[in-house]
Amino acid sequence: MKKTLISLLVVTGVGISAVGLVAGERGERHHNEDHERHEHGSSAAYRSDPQYDLYKSECGDCHMAYPPSMLPVASWQGMMTVLDDHFGDNAELDVATAKEVTAFLGRNAAGEGSGEYGERSWRATQGLAPPLRITETDYFRGQHHEIPDKMVTGNPDVGSLSRCESCHREAELGNFDEHGVRIPGYGRWDD
Repeated sequence: MKKTLISLLVVTGVGISAVGLVAGERGERHHNEDHERHEHGSSAAYRSDPQYDLYKSECGDCHMAYPPSMLPVASWQGMMTVLDDHFGDNAELDVATAKEVTAFLGRNAAGEGSGEYGERSWRATQGLAPPLRITETDYFRGQHHEIPDKMVTGNPDVGSLSRCESCHREAELGNFDEHGVRIPGYGRWDD
């Protein structure tokens, strides 16, 4: 990468200072920080949890295995108690499996120390009824409010905002970096 030194004169209360910034390094550092900020969970550490494979196989058979830090513990617990009517489908699990999946979700749910998104989700839901849909959280709505319906619900290759993997190519890895968004039929999304 070509690096360019940019010099700026900064007027301060005590005089003029020269400030140098290597533009190439700054841009690269900004991109890496942005990438990490959009990973859900502490660098998506939930994937190393012993029950991750069980969660992925049980829940990921029907839809993307969402990063647990997308909802707080109370939301996951509520969802796991009504699997017989899981958004219109019967997703019941045997008692032992349900217990293990619930424990996995609880250990890795949104909360303090669960990454920027997880902490924001957790703070934003404090004192409120726990949302059962990720798409109902204020943070999610704030990130997606500019996307026209025709690109999502009117798009046969997407259909719903709950199909994260349609536009976020690394969604299942917990990476929702906006720089990697590609909306089927429309290409790169840039807000």
